[in-house]
Amino acid sequence: MDAEAHRKKVREFLARPPFSKRNISKKDLTLFCTALTHDSYSNESENLESYERLEFLGDAVVELIVCDHIFHSPLGSEGNMTTQKQEIVANRKMSSKLIEKGLSLNDVMLVGHGHIDKITKSIILEENMRADSFEALIGAFYLIYGLEETRRVVTDTLIS
Repeated sequence: MDAEAHRKKVREFLARPPFSKRNISKKDLTLFCTALTHDSYSNESENLESYERLEFLGDAVVELIVCDHIFHSPLGSEGNMTTQKQEIVANRKMSSKLIEKGLSLNDVMLVGHGHIDKITKSIILEENMRADSFEALIGAFYLIYGLEETRRVVTDTLIS
């Protein structure tokens, strides 16, 4: 997929819930495109950054939002809260929530040849790749829109 086609798909993806963002600046769109670029693709392409740095930030932001939500709910002890947090932020759970909510990252991810089915040419996303990319999107969303808008997206996607 060429860069312009990718930007168009990312714009369309971000216009839908839970993101619901339109009129994204070129600079911000570049950040979101990075959040949707797997390292297998960036390793095969020149001058493209993968989502790994944004994933680092997004992982922390997701955990903060989830922990804050759990802390303010009547779940009891620290042990119970930790168990609940781990259940929400686990890659397998996050991946299944994204699929359940209709957030098909397969349509917007850039991946290397090793993640493309040789027969159907469709993208093969493992659950950890899907979760990591979502965390990268959250990192980008946080940088652009701040904590409260990001809280809305995380809550709509993973908690409610």
